[in-house]
Amino acid sequence: MMRSLIKRANENKQASLLKIIFIMVLILVAVYFVHLTGGTKKVYVHLLYVPIILSSLFWGSFGGLTVGMVSGLSVGPLMPLDVSSGIMQDPVNWISRMLAFSLIGLFTGHMLDWINQLNREAQDRNLSSPFYDLPNTTKLIFDIESSIDSEEHFKIISIKLTNLDGIEKYVDSELVFDLVKNLAKQLEHSCGRKAVYSYGKDELILLVFDDCVEDYEEKINRVLKHYSTFPISLAGYDIRVSLKVGIYEYRGEDISPTEIYNKARIAHEQGEHRESGVYYYDVSLENKRREMHDITGALLESIRKDELFLMYQPKIDIVNNKISGVEALVRWNRNGNNFIGPDMFIPIAEEIGFIKEISKFVFENATTQMEMWKNRGIDIKCAINASAKELIDKDFINWGQETITSKNVDRSDIEIEITERAIAYNDKKMIKTMNYLKERGYQISIDDFGTGYNSLMSLGEIPFDILKIDKYFIDRIDRIQIRELVKLFIEYSHTFGKIVIAEGVETEKQL
Repeated sequence: MMRSLIKRANENKQASLLKIIFIMVLILVAVYFVHLTGGTKKVYVHLLYVPIILSSLFWGSFGGLTVGMVSGLSVGPLMPLDVSSGIMQDPVNWISRMLAFSLIGLFTGHMLDWINQLNREAQDRNLSSPFYDLPNTTKLIFDIESSIDSEEHFKIISIKLTNLDGIEKYVDSELVFDLVKNLAKQLEHSCGRKAVYSYGKDELILLVFDDCVEDYEEKINRVLKHYSTFPISLAGYDIRVSLKVGIYEYRGEDISPTEIYNKARIAHEQGEHRESGVYYYDVSLENKRREMHDITGALLESIRKDELFLMYQPKIDIVNNKISGVEALVRWNRNGNNFIGPDMFIPIAEEIGFIKEISKFVFENATTQMEMWKNRGIDIKCAINASAKELIDKDFINWGQETITSKNVDRSDIEIEITERAIAYNDKKMIKTMNYLKERGYQISIDDFGTGYNSLMSLGEIPFDILKIDKYFIDRIDRIQIRELVKLFIEYSHTFGKIVIAEGVETEKQL
């Protein structure tokens, strides 16, 4: 950094020297031209306004005044009024001209100073946070670009206060400002420049250069750990702050300032949203996020482009070793050659509100397939997955009823699969809907049992027909603890006349 400062200082000196030489040359050229054209009686003496105004632009009112006086003197007592006749100027003439030049230089410089001040204030507003006395991300981008040009290496640290919105709404809105100001003050450091920035109300950004004090990063860690571990006392409140910290180390890569900043923000997207933590940038996370955004856009078109399809996983009755039913599983063949798993696109569909369209696609196509099987003399039960939001949506339930009515399919052959975690989404409404579906003749299956918080504790309250033990337990059934737990699930369900399905049995030993 010291080298870059010396370099800038030398460049500034060279620029100032060039300006001085340029103004002097302009004055000499103008004076020579005035003399060459016959003296001050001609209008060409006004050419000196050019160096006067330029000096006002370069150095303000003082520069304009000084160059005005020099210009006045240069065409003053030594410059003839008429060169050809040798008539000299009257002292009043050249003194009044010198005063006029000086006043014009002073006034022009003052006006330009005032305009520059207004521009600086406007620029400061554009480069300042509207919430805090801190520079904003526009200034951050400028500073990063300057650091890249100076070949400096640095770390950019993005600090996201994830629960600030809740504090503002439910505790005290003024506390938000005090909290962030206090944190920013503690994170200030000496790197030869101000390097704490603000983005919105809930994000601070730090620039930490290699030539900063050695223990500064340790200081940052101490401050952040204190904020996220202990409650902060402000205005009579004890507040715990949740901080997500993302760090990106710049080491001369060929990337833009905006990309550098975004990489720090990508880093703090790791971990749980409300959980404090410090995370370094990971390129695999960025690639995954990019892929998710790409998938999100394509998913909305997947049904229209006929890219979704169903596969049917058989359910085997281990008593007679025959297929007793199937489960309809949706799959996505994007662009005809790129298979994307449901573990990738189903969470995205739920997040963007597209899951209902996918569920309708599954329900429509699965019941159509059941009708085709039935017309060929194959009576087989089919399990169809449903989300919590759909099952408490009356419009979706009514649509499903109408779809079934329009086809040659028995409701008793349709099994509605609900995950154990989904039941917790809205217990009362969900259980009411489950009872309604059972009354209409559908079978209810609890999927992924054992992975949610309900388990045996509230199983007696759930109206179900079939219990599916999650594959997690089947994969580990060789362990005595897991085996006894699975045995407990089975015995409990059989006591009440329920059917039990083991999900993902793949080996004879598991069977």
